[in-house]
Amino acid sequence: MTINEYLNNLGFKINPFQFSNADKETEFLSDYFIKPDYFEDIWGNPYEPVSSIIYAPRGAGKTAQRVMIEKRTKDHDDILAISYTNHDLTQFKSINEISLSYHLTFLNRLLLVSLFKRVEDDSFNFDEVYSFIERQYIYKITRIYLYNTPASFPNQAISSLKTLTDRAVDLWNGFKEPITNVIKQITKSKGLEIDLSKIEIDKKLEISHKDNFFNIIELLVKANYNSIFILIDKVDEQSLTGNNPEASYKLIEDLIKDLELLETPKVSFKFFLWDALKPYTAISARPDRVFSYDLNWDWGQISNMLDKRVESYSDGKIKNFIAMFATKKLFGRIILFSDLSPRDCIRICYRIISEQFKKDENSRVFDEDIVHSSIEHFCMDKAKELITNENNFRYLIKTEQVSFTIEELVTNKVASDVAAVRNIINPWQTAEYLKKIGIVPRKTGKAVNEYAFHDIRIAFTACPKLGLLEFINQKIRRCKTDTCKNIYYRDFNRKQYLCPKCNTMN
Repeated sequence: MTINEYLNNLGFKINPFQFSNADKETEFLSDYFIKPDYFEDIWGNPYEPVSSIIYAPRGAGKTAQRVMIEKRTKDHDDILAISYTNHDLTQFKSINEISLSYHLTFLNRLLLVSLFKRVEDDSFNFDEVYSFIERQYIYKITRIYLYNTPASFPNQAISSLKTLTDRAVDLWNGFKEPITNVIKQITKSKGLEIDLSKIEIDKKLEISHKDNFFNIIELLVKANYNSIFILIDKVDEQSLTGNNPEASYKLIEDLIKDLELLETPKVSFKFFLWDALKPYTAISARPDRVFSYDLNWDWGQISNMLDKRVESYSDGKIKNFIAMFATKKLFGRIILFSDLSPRDCIRICYRIISEQFKKDENSRVFDEDIVHSSIEHFCMDKAKELITNENNFRYLIKTEQVSFTIEELVTNKVASDVAAVRNIINPWQTAEYLKKIGIVPRKTGKAVNEYAFHDIRIAFTACPKLGLLEFINQKIRRCKTDTCKNIYYRDFNRKQYLCPKCNTMN
């Protein structure tokens, strides 16, 4: 039996957990998308657009929101969406070299492509809509922005202007030929063939990127675009930003703090940002003028998302994902160890399907040992992703505790002295994987700080001698208060701990 035959026997058309990135699931996303409480605020009134920032952890659904806004704009012929996600940074040696001019140059290129796509329509009367001066201006800025474009630009344009054509496959008659030839064809169809190579470069216009941005927006409005969404995403996935929040922020710093630009009439900038950027953007972004929202998932939303996902990928045959598990608790453990991350839920489920197929291709349910081993492997992988320094990771495994004082780690020989342990845990604190939870008094000497892991995957990896069930029984509690139900991680096998949310002893 092949894996596809196994999936079909389970009821799926294809693997519902094959992809964890919304960009690759646009066909199904509408079926299982869970709207955050503020999603309609982000969309707002598109004809009175307001810029905003959405913060979320990696894998929490930022891109899914961006894609859903793209999809919604397709229903409006007078709304243009530009997804600003693909950056060619090869010309820069350092992230510090990137300025507002870089962003405006690229955005002006995309806006001009959008304008020519509009102009290309047979029903568009170019001479009637634009005055002679405006037409001359269009040719001049086209010479500036579209004559000598980087080799990467056509692909960047196709990925950025998804709302102009379905999946942008046929965008602007193909991009199979040089842009200058396409301009010739479009202008010729409007009665005047323009050869960009023969247009003189206007030095003043060449450096006036912001003024050109404002002017191109006005030209688009004349072409019956009454609202322009600029959707900024994947800031932390570029060649010079990677896993560095500060570098990711520097990429967009000049863009996010320019209020004049962010409040351009008819335009709204939507920033979909990794929440690790928040300490940096909070310094320069104006919360009273550019609203921000935090994306957080609760248990019920994750469960609902998984149900809707399997229903979509099975053509409605499977409506209740929990029924596919040997026991209901197994389904809950996936959500628990995903740390309420949709992407991490998907990653765990992908492994479960793969491992269950290897164990028993005829099984129609997911066994306990398969679910547990899949979660255990995922936790190890995730911990290594979060703690990339090999030495620091080795210290994590030596910890063998979820909650501790520095002095306890010295006693347990994790490191030789207090200073050494402090150096080990500092990166964990900075990344907020470990947090201070209180003070422990001592009979001799002053009281000391107590810490606990805040990420369940790191907490589990820090206890390598425990199996999954032992870890759950010894290290996890759900607050017993009905109005709280907060889940937190401590060494409950050693002593009781207050709930960090409501201070109830559990």
